[in-house]
Amino acid sequence: MAAGAVDCHAHWIPPGLAALLRCRRAAPRIGPAPSGGGGERLVTFQEELPFDAAMGDLGARLDAMNGWGVARQVLSLGSLFGVDCLPAEEALPLVAAFNDAAAAAIAAAPDRFAALAALPLADPARAAAELERAHGAGLRGAVLAADAFLTPEDAARLGPVLAAADRLGAHLFVHPGPVSPLPERTVGEASAHAAWQRRIVLEAQARLSSAVVTLGLSDLLDAYPRVTVQVANLGGAVPFLVERMDEVARGERPGAPPPSERLRHGRVHVDTASFGPRAVAQAVACFGPERVLFGSDCPIFDPGRALAAAAAAGLGVGAAGLLLGGNARRLFG
Repeated sequence: MAAGAVDCHAHWIPPGLAALLRCRRAAPRIGPAPSGGGGERLVTFQEELPFDAAMGDLGARLDAMNGWGVARQVLSLGSLFGVDCLPAEEALPLVAAFNDAAAAAIAAAPDRFAALAALPLADPARAAAELERAHGAGLRGAVLAADAFLTPEDAARLGPVLAAADRLGAHLFVHPGPVSPLPERTVGEASAHAAWQRRIVLEAQARLSSAVVTLGLSDLLDAYPRVTVQVANLGGAVPFLVERMDEVARGERPGAPPPSERLRHGRVHVDTASFGPRAVAQAVACFGPERVLFGSDCPIFDPGRALAAAAAAGLGVGAAGLLLGGNARRLFG
């Protein structure tokens, strides 16, 4: 079942970008592991992650993909790393380093990798220009921070990016992340009661839920018919909340199509990172089998566990085939 899987939610920090991040003194940056035991850490505004072969070495990634049974990954720079939200002058050389390396990776292994551009979100006009440049080099679209889509009014600020994406027929991956830099939080803060669960699960999923409402239940995308959209992490809590959304809509707009119908027949795709079989099955029921993509959040989470969750969701052969690769191949070619 997993032999032809396409992982639509996978992150990478190429060597050129890593070198630039080592020169920084503020997050996002790469520095020695604090334990003094060797190794390096990627320091973001909210956490520290190991920076090792799993994150930065595509040769090691290919070996791991073969072991997992993943045929192809769609590489992106996670918005939670905090690169794309920096002031444009800081962000531009960093995102360009990622985009150039991703173009080289695609050229070297087009059957194993696709990629989505990182953009300097602080300056939508320059972000649109970078999307055009990256698309010309072979990247399929871009990753955008979910906080840019909390409301339609927020999303309107990215009008130049959305217009460029429409001209290019690009794919937009809406990933948890801010649109402006946040203060660097200390590791010790996460030891407070369930702080990590509140931050990385509850807060992130709430913002993704708002992004789904903006993208799927407003008319925002009507002006951009050639754009395809993917929201990370099953679209937040929407699969669990959609029945309540329908009940609210009955009183708010009697006779109008309910949110469940609009989402199931709409344009928003979601990916499975990093959920178990019950949530995956619920998302397929909410969005329809044609709009759920396999995603692992590699290397933050284990693609093997993500594949096992998809296999255990009880979707049936047809829906499982769409989730594991069919939908991705339709979107990415």
